Amino acid sequence: MDIDTIKKIIQDFFQEGTVTIVGSGLSLAEGIPGMGELAKKLQMEIPGLLSATGDIKNWNNIENDLAKGVGLEEALHNTKPSSYVEECIRKVTAIYIGEADKGLLTDIVKTGKQLRFSEYLQLFNIRNEGMTVITTNYDRLLEYACETNEIMADTLFVGKYIARFKPDQSKYASCIGVQRTNGKGKKLQYSPRVTILKPHGCLSWHLINSIPYSLPDYSIEDSLIITPGLNKYREGYSVPFDIHRARANEEIDKAQRYIIIGYGFGDDHLETHLMQQLRAGKPALILTRQILINFV
Repeated sequence: MDIDTIKKIIQDFFQEGTVTIVGSGLSLAEGIPGMGELAKKLQMEIPGLLSATGDIKNWNNIENDLAKGVGLEEALHNTKPSSYVEECIRKVTAIYIGEADKGLLTDIVKTGKQLRFSEYLQLFNIRNEGMTVITTNYDRLLEYACETNEIMADTLFVGKYIARFKPDQSKYASCIGVQRTNGKGKKLQYSPRVTILKPHGCLSWHLINSIPYSLPDYSIEDSLIITPGLNKYREGYSVPFDIHRARANEEIDKAQRYIIIGYGFGDDHLETHLMQQLRAGKPALILTRQILINFV
């Protein structure tokens, strides 16, 4: 296959009908800690947070696996964290990722740092129903990339500082006018919009009086995020995670093609649908350091 043919195949992905799936590889490239760094951070911080004998024993089992080189996800599958250990993991994770996220935002504002995903978005002509991006990341890198390009980032919340979860209304926040059609009807006009679906949560999300909010300036350690391990499948069926997961699967099913960036194919929340579509023959452009999957 000649280079011109390859370029044409790649160019065909950058159009309407493409769903983008983003994993931790993209965030790693921008300086957000990955699983390996997070595991080391947890090993440093968690022991000092525990006092109950049962929790200490529970964490020691997890830490023994980590010390042997077992990955964090696998270690948390091998030993299910107790409720308190899981809460400690969540808080340490949120603070650790949040510090890197804040530093990234500072670089964008103060030094004009250009995110890789900002450049990626410029390859699309975003119009009509907008574009969908699905990510398992907690950070707000994608939201920053959208707004530096003057594109609305729709995470299914409505508002700025105390935003409520309104998945059926959020898209109307990008409405900029009404256009008369040839007949007597009218059509809403929208500014460019990227719908960002986060089935594992976000540093901005918080649960207050059983109501999910997006509060970008609220305490990071109380963020609504699903940490790795067996418990994430239980948490994935509560609001707002369930809506984001369901919407993500709907978008995967109806997509014409996929661009997959830095995603390790290790999440059952998405892959039941994604792998079915890939095996059915839908094309995918995968940007990764190493291919470790088999679609057959």
